[in-house]
Amino acid sequence: MITSNKITLNWTTNYRFVGNNEKGLTVNFDAPASFGGEETAPSPMENVLASLAACSSIHIRSTLKEQKQQFTSYHVEIQAEREEKPPRTFTKIHLKYILKGNDLNEVSVKNAIADAEGNYWSVGTMIKKAALITSSFEILKN
Repeated sequence: MITSNKITLNWTTNYRFVGNNEKGLTVNFDAPASFGGEETAPSPMENVLASLAACSSIHIRSTLKEQKQQFTSYHVEIQAEREEKPPRTFTKIHLKYILKGNDLNEVSVKNAIADAEGNYWSVGTMIKKAALITSSFEILKN
């Protein structure tokens, strides 16, 4: 079954834009200062990176929660390389998942990441067609 999404993008001022979904939720965009923007919000390409990490992270959270693997802190550091000339697409992206907790099982975390990046990674599956994506993880103790 095919589903559809609708987003409306509205210009506010200068290079600032606001995207709205059908539920009324918003995401802000701005251009880098080097392009004339004011950097009041992430650029479109920064939003792509955040979406990439969020897409896998939602599944990772769900899997670990089902396995009763509780973390007290979680974040993803993303490092990306882009081409110099337009359209300046990403060529390499590395995600480092950093989880903090007392009893996190390393194998469970590794498997949750592999599953999220394999079977459920809608954003990653699209980006993999243009860029090499790698990842790693670190577990910290409380």
